[in-house]
Amino acid sequence: MRISASKVAVAAAITLVPVLGAASTASAGTAGAQVTTCPSDGYITRGDRCTTLSNGYLSIHLGDGGKTISVVYRKTGGSAITGKLGYLRSGSTHYKASQTITTSVEAYALWGGVANPCYPTNGLLYTSGTTYQTPAATSSSC
Repeated sequence: MRISASKVAVAAAITLVPVLGAASTASAGTAGAQVTTCPSDGYITRGDRCTTLSNGYLSIHLGDGGKTISVVYRKTGGSAITGKLGYLRSGSTHYKASQTITTSVEAYALWGGVANPCYPTNGLLYTSGTTYQTPAATSSSC
């Protein structure tokens, strides 16, 4: 999915984590959804959603009743990109700092103590003037 870029709040850097092994299905954990495949509707659980991009998977995980948000982009092919991960909730867009993301690396961003925990939340990846987003996730405690 594509949306136009809007307000940007730049915070701490994205952490790049090498992918160790490969699961055959999407699985959600407390640190975020580790996605190696994504269902066509993007539904993993109520608080875990994903979307398939041409060279990877973008996923969002809501934890702590929706107060913690993690967004992961797992790049599976193609050239390195410069991008930043973020989320969209209640009309506000928040991003971490831009990073170079290469194949076989997961870019991971985490926010804690986030307001409006029961609002639907989309994970975002902004790169080369285009914003990609996950379907909206909602906390299971709402």
